[in-house]
Amino acid sequence: MSSSETVTRRRPLALAAILGLAALAGGCFQPLYGEGTVSKVGGNVRNAMLGIEVPEIKGLVGHYLRNELVFEFDGGGAPDRQKILKLSATTRESLQVITVDYANGRADSAVLIATADWQLIRAGSNEVIASGQSVVRAPYERSQQRFASLRAARDAQLRAAKELAQLIKLRVAAALVAG
Repeated sequence: MSSSETVTRRRPLALAAILGLAALAGGCFQPLYGEGTVSKVGGNVRNAMLGIEVPEIKGLVGHYLRNELVFEFDGGGAPDRQKILKLSATTRESLQVITVDYANGRADSAVLIATADWQLIRAGSNEVIASGQSVVRAPYERSQQRFASLRAARDAQLRAAKELAQLIKLRVAAALVAG
């Protein structure tokens, strides 16, 4: 028996062992938004997220963030439910200039850095279930045309709010999982 025959015999055995381990480990995972995933506040995570109230958030990015969070939590069409949780948040934004056209002294591009500090609170007892900070960066091009630059900045704020809402939703869902 040559060494090449030994290698070709071991390859199927190794593949079978890897597939067997993957099948065994596959039973350990459960979907975050699945019906069987139990939340800290009772019920499954999906239903717990339907019970989150998002009050007004100050600022333009805060306004967009609140709208996106409401949509992320209830899908935009869920019937009204009793709100057992409250997500309070504050936002701040800063601008970072990336490139400058030295001929006329204007910034060619910039990055909007949006930060959201948030807390998930149980409505009745004011118990903090989860808290965190999420930061996103939204780059945009600046133009010599004033209104084009304003629109690009507004689009960056909208993109930042959408990304922040998705990050916060994922972190809230992970925090709601019991055990």
